[in-house]
Amino acid sequence: MSINRHVLRSYPALLAAALLAAPSVHAESSAQRFGGLDYEPMMDVGDDPVRTRVNKFRVETEDGKHRFGLRGRLMTDFAYVQDPFTTTDDEDADDGDLARYGTIIRRARLGALGVMYDNWEWQLEIDFRDDEVRFANAYMAYLFDNARFAIGHFKEPFSLESSTSSRRISFIERAAPVDAYRPSRQIGLLYETLVPDYYLAFGAFGGDGVARDRDVTEGYSVAARGSFAPVFDRERDVWSHLGLSANYRANAYEWDRSGGDDREYESVRMRTRLGTRAVDGRMIGENDMENVEDFTTFALEGGFGVGPFSVQGEYIRQDLNRDSGSDGFDDEPGNDVTSMTSEGFYVQTSYFLTGETRNYRPFSGDFGATRVNAPLSAGGRGAWKLLARFATADSYEHHNREDRQKLDHYTVGLNWYPEDDIVLKLNAMYVDAQRGEDGFGDGRKDWDSMVYAARFQFEF
Repeated sequence: MSINRHVLRSYPALLAAALLAAPSVHAESSAQRFGGLDYEPMMDVGDDPVRTRVNKFRVETEDGKHRFGLRGRLMTDFAYVQDPFTTTDDEDADDGDLARYGTIIRRARLGALGVMYDNWEWQLEIDFRDDEVRFANAYMAYLFDNARFAIGHFKEPFSLESSTSSRRISFIERAAPVDAYRPSRQIGLLYETLVPDYYLAFGAFGGDGVARDRDVTEGYSVAARGSFAPVFDRERDVWSHLGLSANYRANAYEWDRSGGDDREYESVRMRTRLGTRAVDGRMIGENDMENVEDFTTFALEGGFGVGPFSVQGEYIRQDLNRDSGSDGFDDEPGNDVTSMTSEGFYVQTSYFLTGETRNYRPFSGDFGATRVNAPLSAGGRGAWKLLARFATADSYEHHNREDRQKLDHYTVGLNWYPEDDIVLKLNAMYVDAQRGEDGFGDGRKDWDSMVYAARFQFEF
């Protein structure tokens, strides 16, 4: 048997399954327990009393009941904006200038993960980003024969693109509507299946991350996601995906400080940028939504691949409800909106020029690591992939008319994978953004520009 790597990802699913497949006295029962799941094999660990492997660092005890590993990732980005002037990042007609170019460490994560007593999986991962240190994954899970139950801090189950690790997404950033409307990581409970042919997940979560404020009632969410592969044939390199996600969130609030039982809700941020963070232009959600009592978000997912070709897409809709009796609610005409809908969709396609296939995984409803046919280290030229995507996000039902925004986003890209764990991404993007509306102040504001971005990333 061999240990496995492509299930070691940011979303807390199946991490222990990879480690459980490590050679041990329990290897045969582990293979039967998770039989049928398509893992990517790695070099075997030796038969020493304490087994150690330094590439993808793993250590295990002799009986195989306790396993420990380290992993990390680094993503360095650059971006250039052709026209950085008077963008829709600002509502004023003669303002909104952005930087012309910039660089950023997009993600720098270091994590430890493991299995205890054969049934308890754990992970602790820290993200060093934007001069801050924050939690990514921090949880423990119990492994059943065909499922797992996790408690801690991790992603809420939602969307094909959101569930796919940032290490595995094709473009530099996720599509605009996914980036804007998807839920974040929270502390909560998650039950998910661990079977070959489909994926189901149900969870309940808090609402304030790992931060604490003594005055804030943090809110909560309930989330569900399901997907399956109508057609999946690994031998012929054919796969398909259909999925549905739903998330309901009751917003966090504190009591009106002037007395009484009126609630003052936390501001709600649904934001996406230029398709890169290296220049921080906010094309959707530049201003937060206020007095939001609760909101519901849905995603319809689909995808298909044959050989080196693949296509995927999603439609996302979010319905927000505002409490007209909450503290600070603006009841002036035009701002007294009590319900709002935001929505968007994307369609993207890719083609490997060197013959590789996207690593779709029906047991988790996402994508795993690219396996390079001819890496540089073996005398090859690596893997080359062409990309194209159209995405649109519509947040025109903002309660403040000057904050209403819409974005159409076109991207073509080229990825080069010299090795399985290294990738260079190049994206050329056309951004067509709108803000405000006719008849308000200076009227509707329009801005369009080319944006060029690059990313170098590696993982260990």
